[in-house]
Amino acid sequence: MQRFFQIALILAALLGLSVVRDGAAQQTEQPAAQPPVDTAAIQAIKESNPTTVADLVRAALVTADLDRTDLSKAYLQKLIDNDPTGEEVWSAQRKLGSAQFVRLQTLDTIQPEGGKASTLLLDKLQAYLHDPTRLKMAVDQLASSDITAKSKAARQLIDAGTTAANPLFAVLADPARKAEYPAVKKVLVHFGRVMHPPVLAALDSDDPHLVAELADVARQMQLKSAMPFLVGSFVTTDNAELKEAIGLYLDDVVAHRPDTAEAKAYLAKRVNAYLDGAPMFPLNAEGEVDLWSWNPDSKQVEVHQLPATDANVVVAGQLLHDLYAIDGDNPEVQMLSTLAAMQRIGVLQESDELLKQLVATHGIEVVEAALKRSLEGRKYAHASVIACEQLGATKNADLLLAVDGNLSQLARALQSPVYRVRRAAAKAILEIDPKTPYAGSAELLDALGFMANSQGKRLIVIGELQQQRAQEMGSLLAELRLEPMVTAGGAELFKAAYSSPDVEAIFISKPLARPSVMETVQVLRKDRRTGDLPIGLISPIEEVIQFETRTENDPLTHVMIRPNDTEGFIFQLQHLYRSQGRLLVSAEEREADAEFAVSQITRMLDSEEDYNYYNFLKLEEIAIRRLVDDSVALDVAKLLGKLATPAAQVALIDYASDPFHPLAIRQASVEALKDAISRRGILLSKDQIITQYDRYNASEKLDSDTQAVLGQILDIIEAPTQDVRFDQPAKIGP
Repeated sequence: MQRFFQIALILAALLGLSVVRDGAAQQTEQPAAQPPVDTAAIQAIKESNPTTVADLVRAALVTADLDRTDLSKAYLQKLIDNDPTGEEVWSAQRKLGSAQFVRLQTLDTIQPEGGKASTLLLDKLQAYLHDPTRLKMAVDQLASSDITAKSKAARQLIDAGTTAANPLFAVLADPARKAEYPAVKKVLVHFGRVMHPPVLAALDSDDPHLVAELADVARQMQLKSAMPFLVGSFVTTDNAELKEAIGLYLDDVVAHRPDTAEAKAYLAKRVNAYLDGAPMFPLNAEGEVDLWSWNPDSKQVEVHQLPATDANVVVAGQLLHDLYAIDGDNPEVQMLSTLAAMQRIGVLQESDELLKQLVATHGIEVVEAALKRSLEGRKYAHASVIACEQLGATKNADLLLAVDGNLSQLARALQSPVYRVRRAAAKAILEIDPKTPYAGSAELLDALGFMANSQGKRLIVIGELQQQRAQEMGSLLAELRLEPMVTAGGAELFKAAYSSPDVEAIFISKPLARPSVMETVQVLRKDRRTGDLPIGLISPIEEVIQFETRTENDPLTHVMIRPNDTEGFIFQLQHLYRSQGRLLVSAEEREADAEFAVSQITRMLDSEEDYNYYNFLKLEEIAIRRLVDDSVALDVAKLLGKLATPAAQVALIDYASDPFHPLAIRQASVEALKDAISRRGILLSKDQIITQYDRYNASEKLDSDTQAVLGQILDIIEAPTQDVRFDQPAKIGP
């Protein structure tokens, strides 16, 4: 009867009927929840009493699928409490697959135990698979006579992926372990494509025995992509073992053994293909290349995440090593070898030993030639930086001389759109420290002035015509502790973008005040101050493809839809910053650069007669603006004292007279004012001097230190008149 009553209630509710109850009627009490009844499947799982990692994971997932989350969580907690070893987890992974471990995180009904168990298992699995000691033991077991142990070791190495490359290569590099070579090579070949990049990288080793054995591995893999890295050694090596191994590879894979002329032409073609910038590698999820390279110091392969252009140049350097051995008298090959060596130093932090050898053989001129080539495109910026450092280290002022009416390469580097290149060029010229004029010298003060203008801020320029949207974007950026500079576009946007090296990115929205969006991007790209800044072009959805087509050759301009929340801005900013790669300059670096620039300008003004060909007055506005920044104010005060212009004297007096500034810097400003007046006399107007007397007279209620500073300022202003006698005629003549 009760069941029929419940059905009746449901039907009544569906038909819109209401049940009227007496207010005094007692509410029906809900029955207490009954424990779930075990089904046959659940009972079978319980009776199996799972204890191993694989059984516990399987039991937890099955019971979760059967809506018995209580049991599932209990099994997971047992798994966590057991704290299994890495080998136990690996054994479970071999049975179930990693996907089952990951699935524990995705089932909402078994959290938080599911997430904890998944993290525990995956962490232990990774630690076990990549443990160097265990990998070495597994490699050693490949030589075991126990087939089971040998098979297990092979499985462990293959599961470890490319992490197993170096332990396996170490065996091939050891002639004393030749008996183990067949087993090691069999495992390497069994890896398949995943092991191709490490093998190609290891071919750059200077150990002919290792390269010979790897050439045999490449032959067994039928690895055609190894040919560029072997053909040069084939025609240049005197090592019989290496020549024979590469010859067998060529016979088996390409069916031809090239002569020297063919190898030279082939390598030159491959080098040009890499240096021309065409895509040569697949990209990862971040849009970069996972590039394997050989580290000559550790004698191991290692992987680097690089922009595609950097990866191309790095591999070109590997090929140029062989091309240089064949055609080292060719100036073009010398230059390209130097360029690639410098790029590898900048990108991979390699030793500069090869670069030293090239300079010792061909002179510093080869670095100049490489710098000239590197300045042709942003992709060689790292090489440009290294080249500037090399040229500066010579302290040879002749490197700044114009040749055939053209600027020197260091002077050209001062005009680069890449901030790091301009900075390196400026430091190189300062290290050379020329005392005579040179073509392009005005660019040095422009570079130093721009650097000095940094305050270590993180500025983002916004070009948005609609004020409400601009304010919304500014608010979102402020939440990320960035400082937005909101403009409507046009001249206002350009002024903001050019104002400081602290501008890290620019967002431009359509519509925009004149000029148009694309014209604005083109103008920004032509100015060295913004030529290397990432630009986010915010487009209407229906025009995204059009703008992507128009900007496809500009890797620093990214078309995007409008971000509407903080997470959206974070995603877009990460994309913009990532496009700059290693050329991105941090706020801390910029702030240090500002201090360096101010100190160097002050140093030159200390010996102004040696540097009178520089127009230091162009730095006046920047110096006055930076005086209020306490981090550089002491040096800036000295700089203004040496400039000694009317505006500099006024700025020093105004700063020193303000009681809210630090006393030590105000006193330094007074000393700088004294220096300025001793250099050029009093350049204040009558009204400005009267204003200063008024300040002193109004200082009665100020602190004694401020009164003393104001008194010192008047003493300095009055000092030039102290020796004047008005009761005697002026002395005429000597």
